[in-house]
This record gives sequence, C-alpha cells and structure tokens, in this order.
Amino acid sequence: MMAGTPTLGKFVLRTLLWLPPCLAAWYFSAHYHTAGAGALAHLLVDGFQPGIVSALEQPGIDQVFVTTLEVHPEPGRTGLLVLEVNPLLYTYGLAFFGALMLAAGAKWWKILVGAVVLLPFQSWGIAFDLLVQVGVKLGPDIAAQAGLFGWHREAIALGYQIGNLIFPSLIPVVLWAGFNRSFIENLLRSQARNTPTHP
Repeated sequence: MMAGTPTLGKFVLRTLLWLPPCLAAWYFSAHYHTAGAGALAHLLVDGFQPGIVSALEQPGIDQVFVTTLEVHPEPGRTGLLVLEVNPLLYTYGLAFFGALMLAAGAKWWKILVGAVVLLPFQSWGIAFDLLVQVGVKLGPDIAAQAGLFGWHREAIALGYQIGNLIFPSLIPVVLWAGFNRSFIENLLRSQARNTPTHP
C-alpha cells in the first residue's frame, strides 16, 4: 500500500480526533451560527401559517419566538404567548460535517459552503419545533387560535419528525459524500485491496 493512501481505519480515527474540537467550536459559536437558522425558521413559519410569529429574539443560545397568540395567565389579564426553541437540537450536524470534512482533507471553502447549505435543514427543525408546540403540545385552544386544524397538524407532526430525527444526522453525511466523491472512491478501492479473499 502506498504512503498517503486513505484507509477506512485511518479515516474513522481522524474523524474521531476532529470531532471534539469541532463540537467545541460549534457550541461556543452557537449564538452566531444559529442566528441565520433562526431567521430562516421565522420565514418558514410565516410561509406555513402567516401571522403566528411577530418577533424573534435570541438573548442567549435559545431562540425566543414572540407570537401573536393570546394567553390568559389570570382572570382579566391577557398576554402574548412566548415560546423558546433550543437550536442546538437541530444544528449539531454542523460539527459532525466539519469533522468529516477535515478528516477527508477537504478545502476550507467547501466547509464554509457546506455550512451555508445546512442552514435550511437546520431552520426546518427549529420551525417545526415551534409549530409542534403551537399546533399540538399546547392544546386545541392554542391550535385553533393559530388556525392549525386537520391536515395542518398532521403535516406539522411529520415535519417535526423529519426535522428532529432525519435532517440533523443524515444531511451532513450526504453533503460530505457529495463534496468528497473522489476521496470516497479512493477509500473504497483501498478497502477492497486490503480485504482478504478466500478461495
């Protein structure tokens, strides 16, 4: 085997070594990189059901959505429903993507482009986290006030599952594979050469 030829074992090891610093960078920069995903999530919610959200605030890591929905905490008092979403639940794939790219020796601009491409998928998770709170978790009164009936609630439940279970873990791997086809081909050829054959 020639020096420098990638092997699956080396790649996995490099990925594991890159993962802790990538996770640290992702966590400590969360206030900045989640802002874009939150803004896109606001637009997505408006596209799904206009007028639910009046403002988006981000005092820390959590994103705070100020809605137009009324709540009555006490008799004779009316307030607006304010909901929080933890964006880290939907953006951790960025750290995984970064570790995969660095382990494959990808160029830095590809990592930046990939981070931008991940934004819509991250915003999907944030948006449907908010929508599932409004349309499902907070009960029929809030859902009715938001105009979320019938198929809306079914679509929200499906969108939430996709954004929570599929997008954060699958999309970073698919994106990495798209950026590194030649690397993957070399990796597979190397693996095939090193796999013993039995008569």
